[in-house]
Amino acid sequence: MNRKVFLSLLVIVLLTVGCASAATPAPQASRGLAPGAMPPAQPQAPEAIGQADAGNQPQAANVAGAERMIVYSGQLSLVVKDARAAVDQITQIVQGAGGFVTASSTYEDAGYTRATMTVRIPGEDLAQLKATLSKVKELALQVEKEDLNGQDVTDQYTDNQAEIDNLTAQRDSYRKLLDRATKMEDILSIQARLDDVQGRINRLTGQQLKLKENVKLATVNITLTPDALAQPVRIGNWRPEGTARDALQALFWALQTIGKILIWTVICVLPIGLLLGAPTFLVVRFARSRRRRKATPVPPQT
Repeated sequence: MNRKVFLSLLVIVLLTVGCASAATPAPQASRGLAPGAMPPAQPQAPEAIGQADAGNQPQAANVAGAERMIVYSGQLSLVVKDARAAVDQITQIVQGAGGFVTASSTYEDAGYTRATMTVRIPGEDLAQLKATLSKVKELALQVEKEDLNGQDVTDQYTDNQAEIDNLTAQRDSYRKLLDRATKMEDILSIQARLDDVQGRINRLTGQQLKLKENVKLATVNITLTPDALAQPVRIGNWRPEGTARDALQALFWALQTIGKILIWTVICVLPIGLLLGAPTFLVVRFARSRRRRKATPVPPQT
């Protein structure tokens, strides 16, 4: 009897364990995942995805969308009635536009005054720069030459700024190492590297400031010629300056020809003459001396 009761209890326990195992939910491996594989990541919200993508955009995209940095430079050659008066008038125009004069020079030529100027005019707005130059040209009787060129320095400025950022990160790292250094040799080595990095940062920062200044202010060189000197000299239909120009060209050609002849003589003809002439001279001299000896009569012996 006891044996039958024991067998019955054993069967009931086994059935209970089997039912519990069947009721337990299957692991993720049984749902098509390989053993040891990571469960799929939860999908991010659209807002989070947009923020992550915006944070990972390359810095070059910002540079491409930024305004270009153009350095303008120009040159004006003007014929004016009075160069000294024109210098004062141009100075007023430039200062009224927010610029300034960096150099001004006047000198006498054949009893008349010539002048040259270098001015800095606000150049960030091209239309404003051209308007200021137009006011300057209105003072002239004739515009002999007008040039306005632009140089794009955007990439140079961007590259310099990226290098400054990298050097700044290096400088901060060296400063942290310097704070933790205890040995004198380590301190000196780190300090030397820190000074070198800081010097490069200072140089690049100076270049950046100069680029900004050149972008902000255009440089224009102005030449002022009085009307009396600009007019051609005429005597009837004859223009003396044309004859003088032809004479100068002929003189230059003659001097050039003489110079070529002298150069060829010194470098080529003279060495060849020495190589060939010296032996010839010695042979001729030897032959003459022998002739003289033969022609000389021998005195009779007593």
